[in-house]
Amino acid sequence: MSFKENLKAKIKLDALLRKIVSTIREPPGKLWLDKVLTRELLDRTDFTHKKVGNLHLYLRPLEGEIMEVLVLDNELPIYHTTVDDVTLRKNPYWQQMFSVKNIKKIMNDHDVIVSKGKESLKRLHANALAILDLSYNRDDLELLLEDARQGLDLKSLSRMRESLDLFFEVLGFQPVSLGGPEQDLRIFGGPRLGRGAVPTFEHLILFDEATLSLGLMKGTFSPQNDSDLARVIQYARGEETADLQGIGVFEFLAELALEKAATQRQ
Repeated sequence: MSFKENLKAKIKLDALLRKIVSTIREPPGKLWLDKVLTRELLDRTDFTHKKVGNLHLYLRPLEGEIMEVLVLDNELPIYHTTVDDVTLRKNPYWQQMFSVKNIKKIMNDHDVIVSKGKESLKRLHANALAILDLSYNRDDLELLLEDARQGLDLKSLSRMRESLDLFFEVLGFQPVSLGGPEQDLRIFGGPRLGRGAVPTFEHLILFDEATLSLGLMKGTFSPQNDSDLARVIQYARGEETADLQGIGVFEFLAELALEKAATQRQ
């Protein structure tokens, strides 16, 4: 797949994980999660499905007969052991219950259990991400820029949103909530700087979904800084112009992405 397709797949994977986690219910004595959505996540991993009796197992080879075995039930356990061992522990035949050794295995799985519940979901998500090639170069970013340029030319809200989402995914930009002066003005900031209780952002993207105007204010921004807030309000009122507008915003984001890639390679 292309870089764009892999990036879109990552965005979908992240959203899928959040959706599955939100379905988990933990009433007293019983755990529940959405198995249909969990199967969708499993289909994006390199686990293979195997039905043993009434168990739905998902397997990855580790070493010899030892497998990474996920049992698709409400607890979503992942084991590092053999398929036969998991079958014994999760669905034993009555004849197997006459063995003290087997009973100990059935009663205690700490020797082979790797994760359960949300931790298992995180492992599956990481496995699915590892399959995607998210490396990129200038040519990949040029293709994203061309898509953005077409979205601007066509005045397409959906295409502009998609282009912004893709660049934001690469750079880690996130929504900035100011209790905004304008309902249609969406604001995004670069990765957080520092570790204070109040986040500080580097560069602000201001996207008016009503007029499809797109601007970028360079530099650092703090929601606690009155002059920073005043500048955003002035922009929303049309009293202040952004440092970059339109396709210039996307070109700036592409350069930031190249700088990030170069830093990661060092």
